[in-house]
Amino acid sequence: MHEAGLARAAVSAIIEASAGAPVRTVVLAAATGVDISSASAAWHAAATGTPLEATDLTWEHAPDRLRCFACGHDYDGARLDPCPSCGGNGLVIAPADELAVVRWTT
Repeated sequence: MHEAGLARAAVSAIIEASAGAPVRTVVLAAATGVDISSASAAWHAAATGTPLEATDLTWEHAPDRLRCFACGHDYDGARLDPCPSCGGNGLVIAPADELAVVRWTT
């Protein structure tokens, strides 16, 4: 389960960045292919016994960067989202990170 590895990496990164201080809130962004339920369970397992154990965890969607075939406009969205400028089809030019820490507070 790659969600477990992603969650462990996020927990470790936040513990290091917070210098081990208790963390109150964390917002994570997950790409389309990440199962949020599995990632949440993995987060809680990885955070148990750490300064992140009582953290309020929130999830956001991490959008891909697409470029429209018809008009060339670059935009953020999911793989099948139409271009907001012309309604055409887009191609992913920069996929979203599978899991990213958006912000956290101590």
